[in-house]
Amino acid sequence: MELLYKNDLGAAYKVINSPNPECTLQIVLDCIGIFMSRGDVEHMLDIVLKSYEPCNCPECGGKRDKIWCSNPMIDICLKVDETMLDGLEDLLKGTLFTLDMDDTLQKNKLSISGYGDS
Repeated sequence: MELLYKNDLGAAYKVINSPNPECTLQIVLDCIGIFMSRGDVEHMLDIVLKSYEPCNCPECGGKRDKIWCSNPMIDICLKVDETMLDGLEDLLKGTLFTLDMDDTLQKNKLSISGYGDS
């Protein structure tokens, strides 16, 4: 596995030789690892961003304390507070930023190790 991004909440890894070729990322929160595709990460980020908006359902009382993310393989339900939401947002955005940067470098046939070499 290759570390893509980490913060105080967790870490994101690129999985080499993933058993599921669509889920090549692993988000690790505490001791739980969640295999995801890039689309899953983007979807989870959308849910996190929407979680900052107040909820009007009678169950929440206006304050969201969990996020629920589903895909065909698994449902993920996380109990959250504002600090965890901030950390999760940072982790997901940092992961996507790193993936975009890696794609750009690869597309332009550049490597970080060659940076600054003449």
